Amino acid sequence: MNEELSGPASVTGGMAVVSALRAHDVDRVFCVPGESFLGVVDALNEAPEIELVTARHEGGAGLMAVADARLSGRPGVVMVSRAPGASNAAIAIHNAHEDGVPLVVLVGQVPRPDAGLGAFQEVDYARLYAGIVKGVVRVDDPARAEALLAQAFHAATSGLPGPVLVILPEDMLEEARPPVTAVRFPVAQPRAGDEDVAAAAALLKAQERPLLIAGMALNTVRGREALKTVAERWKLPVAASARQPDILDNNHPGYVAHLGYATDRFLVERLREATALLAVGTRLGDVTSQGYSFPAAPRPAVPVIHIHESAEAVGAVRETALPILSGCAEFLERLAVLAPAEPRWTSWRDDLHARYLAWSSWRAVEASDGIVFGAVVEACARMAPADAIITADAGNFGGWLGRYFRYGGRQRFLNALSGSMGYGVPAAVAASLRHPERKVVCFVGDGGFLMTGNEIATARAYGANPVVVISDNGSYGTIRMHQERRFPGRALGTDLANPDFAALACAFGCEALSVSRPQEIEPALAAAFRSERLCVVHVRTSLRHISPSFTLAAAPAIEAAPA
Repeated sequence: MNEELSGPASVTGGMAVVSALRAHDVDRVFCVPGESFLGVVDALNEAPEIELVTARHEGGAGLMAVADARLSGRPGVVMVSRAPGASNAAIAIHNAHEDGVPLVVLVGQVPRPDAGLGAFQEVDYARLYAGIVKGVVRVDDPARAEALLAQAFHAATSGLPGPVLVILPEDMLEEARPPVTAVRFPVAQPRAGDEDVAAAAALLKAQERPLLIAGMALNTVRGREALKTVAERWKLPVAASARQPDILDNNHPGYVAHLGYATDRFLVERLREATALLAVGTRLGDVTSQGYSFPAAPRPAVPVIHIHESAEAVGAVRETALPILSGCAEFLERLAVLAPAEPRWTSWRDDLHARYLAWSSWRAVEASDGIVFGAVVEACARMAPADAIITADAGNFGGWLGRYFRYGGRQRFLNALSGSMGYGVPAAVAASLRHPERKVVCFVGDGGFLMTGNEIATARAYGANPVVVISDNGSYGTIRMHQERRFPGRALGTDLANPDFAALACAFGCEALSVSRPQEIEPALAAAFRSERLCVVHVRTSLRHISPSFTLAAAPAIEAAPA
């Protein structure tokens, strides 16, 4: 039999890694190239269905992979070289750990004969990343590459998803061995028993004011549809967990709050009147639970029904009346058919929704030291396409976004639960690559942009065309706010000397627009949404109006640009 029909007589370890990627339907790998994994890069020449995206920094590459995983529903894949490259990717690894996002990190390593000898750039990754990865797999034998990669992908996606490191010694990737068939291990979701679903329904029906808190594990196509169905049949008020405001159309009568840092404290007080909580797909961490106070830990004041796909998430922090291990969407689909004919809590839900709408309605505010960023957010919320994907960096500007951007049912939101700066631009690049047919809008501060904004070069190289809106108030705003609260009048270390962001964007080959007056906001956004190029909108933002809930007593004036 000739070789063309029978396949190659041998394959390298790098070819085996690529075979495993194919078996797991990987279609995009992010990297900064390094000599320690060139065996994989070379093998990708023979896999045109897998796009290799070369970023400008490993932190950016890793965050792109995390965002891509959020949108694709499959593990993100990033390749980094040993020591410096792997260290730079730590921000993405931590992000995937905190957010519960499946991520496979392929890390080049020193040749096998040099292992343990302190060779150039040798690092013990199991020790370095202990506590923030689900596992570390080392492939020393190329004959086991496919099986070990399958274990890594399974670990990244099973239970509570997260990051897994795969260590690839450089010499192993170029060693030949007979071909084998790549394997893939299915991930089975747990299924609640009928008695558990019935018990949850009975407990809810006995309440005067039940509240559903919906989290990331439910934020899938199927999960969002199941949530909408339950919200309509049960007439339940729905609060989104931290960083998940897009989980239900914000104009839906059941949507009542986003439980993040910027949540209206008066609305939270009304939510505390709930007589029972149905928590689905959320770990009920400190942000969502408002500092472990709602529901309280370790002993909640009201019964908590906690549904999650991972046993690690259910009952780990607080006592739970009904801890249920189950696929989140499937549980809600079964709960929907048990809805009461006439729920008694409809008026409470309607009142909560009305309060949310009132709180999230923009009232124009102007300032002498720049644009109040809420005006930009409100305009973008009105003008963005119905299927827009919004990405956001960390920063105080996010308070305006959390309050005044109401997400429609087809719009998506990507933000790091870990609070890591630098997420916004890489996430926007990944989102634009994954969905080139949709408009992607990134909100980022001046601090975050200068951390990973160089990835607009990656966007230009691969044809990604997001709109990047920069809030420029010349400060690390979140930290400045905390300084003013704790050490009034003693700000130090938070002022920024910024470049001309519009000129910088032009130097990258992007379209650039500047906004320094309120009347310029809508024309700039309209032009950005019409543009078929990557467009940067530079907004000279008020520092005094640092967030929706906090105003600095004094802030330097920002000169308006010449007319």
